Amino acid sequence: MKSTDELMKVLENSKNLQDYVEDNFDDISNITFHEYLNQCLEKQEMTKAEIIDRANIQTNYGYQIFDGSKTPSRDKVLALCFAMELTVDESNRLLKLSDHSILYPRIKRDSIIIFAIEKKKNFMEANLLLDEMGEAHIES
Repeated sequence: MKSTDELMKVLENSKNLQDYVEDNFDDISNITFHEYLNQCLEKQEMTKAEIIDRANIQTNYGYQIFDGSKTPSRDKVLALCFAMELTVDESNRLLKLSDHSILYPRIKRDSIIIFAIEKKKNFMEANLLLDEMGEAHIES
């Protein structure tokens, strides 16, 4: 999967829009939040129940997130990202698709979350880092 910067460079250098769309279909498809969430789940060797438990989300609500009937808060999306051990790029894509702001390194709390993701910290460890740095926990 190409990064946003890579896609932008390809788009800027494209002479034909149709060719660009065809060549980059997998990177620019109109996937929904819950479709991408389920794609991320498929990469894991875990069940929805395990992810929901690891994210510390109420079970019924968690299944509603996965089936697309509920749109979670930004913190719940982040909890799911940690539960599925997503990368920063994958986490940002999930945040965008849920209509929430991406992780932005100029915001202290987001910087701590980015650091935690990059260092492969789990949900609890990320919350400990946030607490140590005087920032709000990721609520689940």
